[in-house]
Amino acid sequence: MKLIRVLLATVSILFLLQAETPLRVMALRVTKNCPGCRLKGVAIRNANLAGADLSNADLRWARLESVNLNGANLQGANLRHARLYNVTTKDTNFCGATLMDAVKGYCD
Repeated sequence: MKLIRVLLATVSILFLLQAETPLRVMALRVTKNCPGCRLKGVAIRNANLAGADLSNADLRWARLESVNLNGANLQGANLRHARLYNVTTKDTNFCGATLMDAVKGYCD
């Protein structure tokens, strides 16, 4: 009986953590402020994130399509395996960011 409770609690917590990611994306669109956010595997489309603070954010496996990142701060962000399609990055700060195996362009 105890094991079942522990399993149900674990599944509930994992579900709540996954549900939090879309809320973070909505908040990011509005506030343009999400330093240190965990956005692993998220898909962001048609967003104006010019000047956004995504420093130290976890964007591994993220898929960004038609996103304006001009002047954004991605210092120390992890973009490993991220896909950036039709993303503008003029004056974007990528200092210390991990871009290993990231793709910018129209590759599939």
